[in-house]
Amino acid sequence: MKSIYLATVATLLLTASATRASETITAEPDGSTYHFVSHYSIEIDASPADVWPQLIDVGSWMYEFELALESGTPGEEGEVRRLYSGQGFFIQITKLIPNELLVFANLPSNFNGEHSTGTAVITLGEAGDITTVRLTMSRRFSWDGAEPNPHRATRESAEFQENTRAMWQDRFLNRLKSLVEEQ
Repeated sequence: MKSIYLATVATLLLTASATRASETITAEPDGSTYHFVSHYSIEIDASPADVWPQLIDVGSWMYEFELALESGTPGEEGEVRRLYSGQGFFIQITKLIPNELLVFANLPSNFNGEHSTGTAVITLGEAGDITTVRLTMSRRFSWDGAEPNPHRATRESAEFQENTRAMWQDRFLNRLKSLVEEQ
């Protein structure tokens, strides 16, 4: 199990795009399962040690989600948070290395017939006085319905992908940058 986990993290990090933001959708051979992978990054004028406390306080910069604490201790491995009020979407911190790495699991969920799981890997890299925060998210979606998956069609649209990029790159990561640099 540990080797699968490490291989998944390594693959996500190695496939990260050199651009500041990108989304990719790939299908599995069964036709009903696909992956939605996103890469984002931002440079912050601060050290990783200055970025880390704000990063681990996910509600401060991922402010459009509910992020209600469901279980665990905030900022520690095992912490589980609900993303959306009244829905069964949860994230759990599965690994953290202070000032370097934060890994979340999107716990299994079902939304209107579509099953999903995923991971988010956030790394901090230091170059001089600048910290580069890189976020790679990989979500796996499966559809059980006989008709075409309407959620997949939505995710494949340019409008959805632009809205996703704007949320994560323009709002969330820029909010993280502002919070750190204003300290």
